[in-house]
Amino acid sequence: MHAFVHEDNTIGLLFDDGTAVGNQDRTPPMIPPGAYTIRVTDDATEHNFHLSGPGVDMATSTDGVSSPTWTVTLQPGGTYRFQCDTHFDFMYGVFQTSGTAGSSSSSSSSSSSSSSSGTSTSSKPAASLRGTLAGTVGAAGKLTLALQGKPVSKLKAGRYKITVADKTPARSFVVKEKGRSAIMVSGVSFVGTHSVTLNLTAGLWTFYTSAGATSNSSFSVIS
Repeated sequence: MHAFVHEDNTIGLLFDDGTAVGNQDRTPPMIPPGAYTIRVTDDATEHNFHLSGPGVDMATSTDGVSSPTWTVTLQPGGTYRFQCDTHFDFMYGVFQTSGTAGSSSSSSSSSSSSSSSGTSTSSKPAASLRGTLAGTVGAAGKLTLALQGKPVSKLKAGRYKITVADKTPARSFVVKEKGRSAIMVSGVSFVGTHSVTLNLTAGLWTFYTSAGATSNSSFSVIS
């Protein structure tokens, strides 16, 4: 990830492809839990960058400039906030991590020149799930999503486990309900397997990559 705070009152946290990690919406974006490297650019003398949440409390100072690199572990089911401590009322962003607090997870973030693998799982009992959706990010960047071997086109509303096998560090796998915030299942630089459990509500959903020009694929969820 890349964090920044500038003299012009701008602050942000981005994935390598430029996708925003946090925002100020009522429903914050969701990303996979796990270990992340954050490269910070703090070139403001009256602002700082402070990231806090379960297991994380990292900050630059407000009386100078710096460019530290942090390694943080984001816990499942957590809410995280980044802000300028002196202007926290308008210079901030919030995001959440998928999974349930207390669930087991293992994930990694790497540059495009290397790869890592991991798996994140929810502690929600499998019996409560309607099914498991199998997603892939192919080596060439193609995305697929299937249920019991068949491409997903229509689902009944309910809880589903989405397991994505990501084979390239150049593409991500994102799911989104129309009109709601996107949920990143696998990040751009991640290679390996990620699993998240989501409550799919009735409406139109899409899955796509946040990098490159791959077109969206949609499916409907009915009540």
